[in-house]
Amino acid sequence: MKARQLAYEILYDVIVHGQYANLALKQRLDEVNPIDQSLCTSIIYTCLQNHRYIRALWQRHTTYFPSSKIAVLIDSATTQLIYFDRVPDYAILNETVEIAKKIDMNSSKMVNAVLHRVIEKGKETLVGNDELDTIALNASLPTFIVKLWNKQYGLDQTLLNAKALLEPSKLCGRVNPLKIDPDEIFYDPKVSRGVLSEYAFYYKDNLVQSDWFKNGECWLQDEASQSVSDFLELEDHFNVLDACSAPGTKTAASATLMHNTGHIDAIELHENRKQLIDKQLLHLGITNVSTYTMDACLVKDHFKHEFYDRILVDVPCSGLGVLRRKADIKLRITPAQLDELQALQASILEGVYECLKVGGLMVYSTCTLNRKENEMQIQRFCEKHPEFKLMEEKTIFPNQYDTDGFYMAKLKRFA
Repeated sequence: MKARQLAYEILYDVIVHGQYANLALKQRLDEVNPIDQSLCTSIIYTCLQNHRYIRALWQRHTTYFPSSKIAVLIDSATTQLIYFDRVPDYAILNETVEIAKKIDMNSSKMVNAVLHRVIEKGKETLVGNDELDTIALNASLPTFIVKLWNKQYGLDQTLLNAKALLEPSKLCGRVNPLKIDPDEIFYDPKVSRGVLSEYAFYYKDNLVQSDWFKNGECWLQDEASQSVSDFLELEDHFNVLDACSAPGTKTAASATLMHNTGHIDAIELHENRKQLIDKQLLHLGITNVSTYTMDACLVKDHFKHEFYDRILVDVPCSGLGVLRRKADIKLRITPAQLDELQALQASILEGVYECLKVGGLMVYSTCTLNRKENEMQIQRFCEKHPEFKLMEEKTIFPNQYDTDGFYMAKLKRFA
């Protein structure tokens, strides 16, 4: 199968049927030649990242909205015409029209006409209903997110968020000191060190194909995410609870920070994801972790109270800080879902806090930019449980270090 055909089919499944892009690619990418897999992947992620803008751009050149299959096909082609400069416009146009003929012969002329207009006009700044809608439209964000950020963080930071989250995500590695001396990686001329975590690094070549990665001497983890485990102030021989552990990268970071001593109980709701964590820990040579399939809201009913020196609560969240990495979130997130997530986050905190020792620390973290899920969630918890005191909190915005957006709060139990 050709790359553009597969890209179109996956985009249709993601945009129309709500499939997750990463899962669809994992299942189907081998249907195209290895040499074309990069093109296919780029088309999909670039289209999803810029979807609202792309669709608004080409819709200006048609008098009616076509079927969903044709609309997604034009989305894909417009993405390539606007953002890809290595492929001639005529090649994109011709192949797209041929695909359109297979979908609906009667629509092929319309597709051809619309794409010719896109080529003629090129990339344009679009105008929305007001200033915030204009920002959202050109940054391919839902308008309610831009309004939320403007209210919570101000217009300047909103603009910085919108711009940063359109940039491609970078692959960041974390050194596994259990298997390799960090200096062996850091002194490589193709490596640059991170700034948020002492074990974070960036590699100029393909890190996934490196011997370091294959041998379990490092793993992939965004630099902001890495700093969450550092925030726990871990020491050797601690007992630690990781209440929402998938995909396991923070669990691994915590284990290595304790030099494989002490013990970590890692909780995951879904059995298949628990098995992935187990596989990853085995690959990394980590032996001080026990994993459990369990609802984090019920931890206090199954684990000993006042037992853990540290608890990490990296809760499910709206993911507004990782939109450059998971652009399909923008297609499905709603204001109602933000409220539902806040209730879940509060329930998880209620389910785990009794397991923390007096004098111990609990770190609450999210990969979102939403004060209701972050600062206000912690404020409500501390008001309800005065035996906990907020010691430190911080928000990492995606523009600051070219990382994901993250929030973390450190709470200490005094009684």
